[in-house]
Amino acid sequence: MVAINAAEIAHRLLFTRGINWVQELSIILAMVLYFFVYALIAKDREYIRIELFSRLFAPRGRRWLGIAIRLVVLVFQAMVAWFAFRSAQFAALFETPVLGWPEWVLMAPLAAGCADIVVTEVIYLVWQLRGIEVVEERAGILT
Repeated sequence: MVAINAAEIAHRLLFTRGINWVQELSIILAMVLYFFVYALIAKDREYIRIELFSRLFAPRGRRWLGIAIRLVVLVFQAMVAWFAFRSAQFAALFETPVLGWPEWVLMAPLAAGCADIVVTEVIYLVWQLRGIEVVEERAGILT
């Protein structure tokens, strides 16, 4: 994205007009970056947690709360992936105005990123149901 925007700036300096396709490609690349980075965050289990609330429960209650939350996240991400896939099917009928690409490329990062999160959440859910604890290695605070 930085390279194509730099090319846009250089082109404007030299020819006093912009390159039409830069904005469309920047949007597509930003969507790819956003949804796959979120999928990586989900894989590292760094998304928002409700640990303060869960401390009020006994260990068994925490386990069931964790399973319930995992199911909510799993269902939500599966729904988003499904609707993104269906939207991509509809958007395939149209083309982007400048590049002439099918508009499904705008929905594909969302569908793929959410599908990746669904697979990750299913794996974590199976581990959680089996009682396998995921050990997280974190760097300590340097003092």
